[in-house]
Amino acid sequence: MRRVQACYLIYKQFEPNHPSIHAVLLLGMPVLLARQLPVLQQIGAVASHWGLILALTALYRRSPFHPLAKFPGPTLGKLSKIYVAYLTARGDLYRVIESWHEQYGDVIRIGSCMFGWGLIQLWSSFCLAAGPNELTFYYDTRLNPEGDFQLDGIRDFSVHAARRKPWARAMSSAALKGYEPILQMKTLELMEELSKRHREKIDISHWTNLFSFDVLGHVAFDRELGLVKSGEDSDGLIHIVEGGVYAGALISHVLWMVPFFKYIPAKGLRAVQLLAASYVQERTSKGSKSKDLSRFFTEDEGAAQSGATMGEITADGMLAIIAGSDTTSTMLTNLWYFMLRHPEYAERLRKEIDLTFPPGEDPLDFSRHADMPYLNACINETLRVLPPAPGGLQRTVKRGSGGATICSYFVPECTQVSVPIFSVHRDSREFSPLPDDFWPDRWLTQDSYVLPNGDVIGKEQVITNRGAFIPFSFGPQNCAGRALAMVEMRAVACVMMHKFELRKPKEYDLNQWEKDMWDALIMLRGKLPVILEQRQGH
Repeated sequence: MRRVQACYLIYKQFEPNHPSIHAVLLLGMPVLLARQLPVLQQIGAVASHWGLILALTALYRRSPFHPLAKFPGPTLGKLSKIYVAYLTARGDLYRVIESWHEQYGDVIRIGSCMFGWGLIQLWSSFCLAAGPNELTFYYDTRLNPEGDFQLDGIRDFSVHAARRKPWARAMSSAALKGYEPILQMKTLELMEELSKRHREKIDISHWTNLFSFDVLGHVAFDRELGLVKSGEDSDGLIHIVEGGVYAGALISHVLWMVPFFKYIPAKGLRAVQLLAASYVQERTSKGSKSKDLSRFFTEDEGAAQSGATMGEITADGMLAIIAGSDTTSTMLTNLWYFMLRHPEYAERLRKEIDLTFPPGEDPLDFSRHADMPYLNACINETLRVLPPAPGGLQRTVKRGSGGATICSYFVPECTQVSVPIFSVHRDSREFSPLPDDFWPDRWLTQDSYVLPNGDVIGKEQVITNRGAFIPFSFGPQNCAGRALAMVEMRAVACVMMHKFELRKPKEYDLNQWEKDMWDALIMLRGKLPVILEQRQGH
């Protein structure tokens, strides 16, 4: 029994995650003590050893002596974050967490993790503080095969700041201007292919995916993928990326599984890593005079100033592939979904586009998109209601810090703290009225507002807390590519709504769209069938 207690205390105090330590504590100790017994009894000794460790863990986590005992939460969730991994595998973790907040309140406990819903303001001060917090092991899957972390997986804030410098240059106003010809070319390619399918039923989610990967190939790696022109993903790039983020989502919730992911066969997460490595190596070896993102990370323009190695550049290539493709296409497809569900909003958006770009003027004039209030209101509301990464932020209170106080709650050291973006965006204290509904008007500045039911309310009755609007995260470790994502979304939305009217096929139930969404760090999705009607004169 003492050996079991010793193993349990080691796991409880130090949370080891190296495979060799697991082997010693879970296999070595019981086998060593039972080495003179028959094989079956040795197996029994190992099983009883494991069972006792699990029993002690369960008893402690359910006991009043646990540091988080006072916080409510689901019973299974208090026992282990394996339950969260199960919900992730099911794809509806973000919905379940929202229901838990409605049942238990602002702060809930899952394992050794606190999820806070209505604490966005003071959470932000904790997240931005350099003292008591750091990234959790949740981010430890974000590395390449050689063990180099991508930007969003770096725990050390000073190292992160240095590695982010090339990203800052790559997303500057001057750099974004340089990407405009690429975005223009690829947007026109998409419109051309969609025009060929005028009045046909198509899966707009599929086409948006192809477009996003084509843009990614050019902007990040000066690489022509040709997916839109072919109309298909013959190399399975979309499947590779989605499989990778799904694998990473499962592993990242369970600490002891993190070190084992590098031994998983070359599929899922490993496949994304290998894809990124091949793109970066090809781009580096051939060189390019193109104004793409990679030039800010190569030895002559980026890595020398940031101190990044080629392995770290490869890791950031993986980040570019995931963040620059699937999330952008999800944002755009969600916008098409809301335009189908709310034709009255689609008509208002189309009127603004027609007024801004009358006949003879180019709707791909990037300089005017940011100044279109209703276009930006529709995009913001899409990101609020269905954020592309609904699960949100995670930090842990540093070991040795003595704990931290967040919103009058004392949080012990080594506790993970998280704010789920999906729940924050639907909190009536931050967004009201209609926090669960798509209502773009909340983003407009005016003296009175007309609700969908026809009621008129004053501006003092509308709450739109932009500080709680965090689809790209916030603080020094927010999404480095958010500016490019917004430029891309505005351009495609403007041209698409200018050129086409979207109709829902009669047999398709729009309610199916949100049912088919799958939370795996980023939001995966199903098909969205539409019929495109080309507008006369456009």
